[in-house]
This record gives sequence, C-alpha cells and structure tokens, in this order.
Amino acid sequence: HQMTDKWPETRLGTELYGLNREFLELLRDGAREPHVFGLDAPLRQRLAGFNPAQLDSIARTPCLLASFSVLPPARSARRVAEPTGQRPTPMPAPLAEAARLFAASLLAWLWHAAREDRLLAVLCMGPGLHELDGLAAAPFSELQRAAVTATEHLEARFCRHPRLWPDLLRAASSGDAQLMATTRLSVIQLTLVQRVPLSGTAQAPSLRPPTKH
Repeated sequence: HQMTDKWPETRLGTELYGLNREFLELLRDGAREPHVFGLDAPLRQRLAGFNPAQLDSIARTPCLLASFSVLPPARSARRVAEPTGQRPTPMPAPLAEAARLFAASLLAWLWHAAREDRLLAVLCMGPGLHELDGLAAAPFSELQRAAVTATEHLEARFCRHPRLWPDLLRAASSGDAQLMATTRLSVIQLTLVQRVPLSGTAQAPSLRPPTKH
C-alpha cells in the first residue's frame, strides 16, 4: 500500500519508528521477566534474539506498537482490574527506570497528538472519544503527575490479539519483504477495525466511528 511505503520517510514516520524501536528494546530487556508489558514471555524471548535489521522491520510498522491499557490522565484509572487477572509485577530497577522514561515520553507524545492532530491520535492509539478528549484537555501539570504511574499501564498494543504479534515476529524473521508489508498492513487494518471493546471487558479504550460504514 502506498501509505505504508511513504510514511517512514516523513517526520511522523520517523517519530513512530523511534517510539516503536525503543519499545521493542524494552520488550527485549524484559525477556526474562514472567509478566511485563502484556506480551507473553516466549514472544519477548524471541524478540531478544532478533538482529537490528529484523527489529527495524517491525519498528517501521506505521502505527504505534505500544499503548496504555488505561489512558493515564483519565480518572477511570481507578478501575485497574486487569481482565487477564494479571497485576503489574515488580520489575528490576534498570528495566523499571527505562520503562518509566519511555512511558512518560509516549504519554507526552500522545498528549501532543491529541491536541494537534486528532486523526493521528485515533490512528496511533485508538482510544475512546471520552479518553481522547480527557487527554487533550489535561493541563501539562496533570500530565506530569500521570506520568508517575503510567508505567503500570504500559503494554504492547494488541497484546491480547491471538495472532498479531506472532505474525509480526514471523514476518520479521522470514526476511520476506512482501510478507512484512502485508503484516504491517494488517496492523493498520486492526487499528481501524478494533474500535469497539469486546463485550464484558471494561478495559480497552475504544472509538466507534460517528458514521456507519
């Protein structure tokens, strides 16, 4: 698809690549932890064995690969019950510090996107209108406070999808450029489709389009 070919050459593509690449390193650093960032340990361990070119091919997916299970500035952060039954587990100090810095950077980037480019925020995060409005309206001081606990909600985007991350890793390890392009496109499609939360889950922020399509 032309969009997926051109995005990496834009400033936006460069920013997304940088965020994705940094998050992949976090996943690799946490490869030996039992429960971190919502992604199964075997997948994180596979990532730990990837070479830079393989990691780059995943990082160039033209949408965010990291997200927050609950958008941190939202007051709804009180409902922290994880549908998976997993609670945040303590991380080793170096990983925890790296995760804190990344979560704060990601939160600031999303805050800016929510204020300046609503479509970009929806495409990259897919939050509900209420959460998106809340993020855009949050003063910077509140954003700073939210960043303190943002790490608790940091996770691999679509980590509950049964095939997306395994498919990404499989495509990257294959070295097949066409397969990688197709897999990247499937991520974008999932971003656009997965706007309505699964029934019975109070978790994933979501967006339903205002018009039928």
